[in-house]
Amino acid sequence: MPPIVTDVLIQCKKVVAYRSELGDLLLQRAQAYADVTANAGKMTDEAVARQIAPFVGAKGVRFQADGVIYRSDRTRDVTQLTHALARQHAAYEHLVYRPVVSAVNEEQGVVFTAIYFVLRNRGALFGASAPSGRISKGFLVDKLGFDKNTGALVSSLVTRQLTLEERDALLPDPTKWQPAVVEEGELVAVPDVVAGPNDHKYMAEIISNWAGVWSSEASVDVLEKVLAPDCRAYDGYGLANKPNGILWQAVDEARKIILATHERYDNRNQLVSYAVSHEHKLGFHHWRANAVDKERVEQPIEGIHNLYEFDMKPYPLKAYAP
Repeated sequence: MPPIVTDVLIQCKKVVAYRSELGDLLLQRAQAYADVTANAGKMTDEAVARQIAPFVGAKGVRFQADGVIYRSDRTRDVTQLTHALARQHAAYEHLVYRPVVSAVNEEQGVVFTAIYFVLRNRGALFGASAPSGRISKGFLVDKLGFDKNTGALVSSLVTRQLTLEERDALLPDPTKWQPAVVEEGELVAVPDVVAGPNDHKYMAEIISNWAGVWSSEASVDVLEKVLAPDCRAYDGYGLANKPNGILWQAVDEARKIILATHERYDNRNQLVSYAVSHEHKLGFHHWRANAVDKERVEQPIEGIHNLYEFDMKPYPLKAYAP
């Protein structure tokens, strides 16, 4: 069984307001990259290349596969990335493509960005004779990796919700799709919270404990300290087909699911990276679960106030190379 990898956006009860000069630089570059992605359709290829060249690494950007929408890694230099952005905008008019919240971990050279998008299909896709003109709304999480010495962008891992055209073309049954509905206004700033390095440590501990509790033989007693009583986990991809995209809600339900996972799987979780927003009650983490079914049945496992999960695992989608 391949490892299950999860990107998670966590809405929590504390916030941090402390970062370094390097952290500010990486956040600025993440914002600049999002701005170019949003506006490339209104720019010439030459203008796009000029804007991205200053922060793209000499070896290009490695776009990592999530194993769901994107099945293989791709490395793109400035020219290739410029052409890829042109293809994106030829397929979809970017009515809204706005970073709502970003978080940086300067020690790891990582920035996570949650982006709200509204896209209109304007290019025929998947063998269609004409564009559908339909509008797709959703959000994505882009984990950007930077060279800490140069500040150059070297990697990107995107987990995002499907467009309507992708849903219809890739899902065996397009009706079995219920992604979490996250409107832009739900991820709001918290300007009245005074916070500092201690809160950063608190959030980091919460994230680490949450990822660790899924490992085999880990105690679930920590859940009351990690999860709010009314917490919910949402399905980012929507491929679990749960009502309203809710995977589970409340601590007791989380405990049952985790204990069932412990019972069935020999699982070792690895926290790959994390970051906490400085202005929001939001954190991100990316973890890998190396799970082996104790009965050797080759099946993927399913799987803190709100969690928006993109579980990168082998869903029965048709192959697609965007």
